[in-house]
Amino acid sequence: MDTKNQHFTIQKGNEGLLHFYTLAPGIRISFNEIHTSSWEKGDSSLYGERMLILNFCVHGRCDASLAQNRYAIVKENQVCLSTILPTKDFYYPGRLYEGIQFYLDLDILHQENGQDFLSQMGVPPEQTAAMFCEKNGIYLHRMNDALLALVREAWAGKDEPELGMLRYFTVRLLHELLSMPTESEPDIYFTRSQIAIVKDAEALILSDLSKRITAKELADRFGVSESSFKFYVKGILGESYLSYFRKKRMEKAAELLESTIMKVIEVANAVGYENQGKFAKVFAETYGVPPLEFRRLSK
Repeated sequence: MDTKNQHFTIQKGNEGLLHFYTLAPGIRISFNEIHTSSWEKGDSSLYGERMLILNFCVHGRCDASLAQNRYAIVKENQVCLSTILPTKDFYYPGRLYEGIQFYLDLDILHQENGQDFLSQMGVPPEQTAAMFCEKNGIYLHRMNDALLALVREAWAGKDEPELGMLRYFTVRLLHELLSMPTESEPDIYFTRSQIAIVKDAEALILSDLSKRITAKELADRFGVSESSFKFYVKGILGESYLSYFRKKRMEKAAELLESTIMKVIEVANAVGYENQGKFAKVFAETYGVPPLEFRRLSK
């Protein structure tokens, strides 16, 4: 790929699609749709030595690397600003992330001597980085209503964006960002080992949903208490252990009902239910219709 082009894409089958747009020297935006648990951080062409990276999370979750071997989870409807460069591949709890990211190369923009379009429109990148990231190198906060509305408007127009409009949205987003509190919200941080436990547990369960593994069994497997394991899952995946994996079982069941001719009892068994009636009840609670009706409507 030629990153000097105004627009380029990175796609990995059904796992994700990233659209990158170069708005000006040192200013790049990407619309990210991820449907997998891990994604490469990207090559060096995306990062200069001094960067301000902004992440506006629309749906799902994404991990953010912190100093001292810690991680923070960027949650749905949160904004994250960071001057810390990523050192590891990104992890997406729940295998879902949709969001808008900005990559501002502060060295390139410094060479513009205030002539870049952001500085000229009253949102100088250096001052923005200092305002939000000078203390810890990273800033996390739930977006206010006005900022969230702008992000959703920009996201809604992601399929056929025009560069002038993208620059316009960028200025509007950063202007609204300046009205946000400059201190991060209090949040729970997780260590790399805690993230790894949840990531490995998630991969293990999703690899074969026909098997039922209790939280206690997984806690024992990873050498932590059951209460600690459940706490990690809740904090990292955003839902309780039972709720999260029930949702994943139903998503897989819906996929099988749509794409195969398997009998309902076979689908139930494939996602860990021996009792067809219990499976049908949970499925109807999730999708509003019984499994056979869901199959009929999906045709």
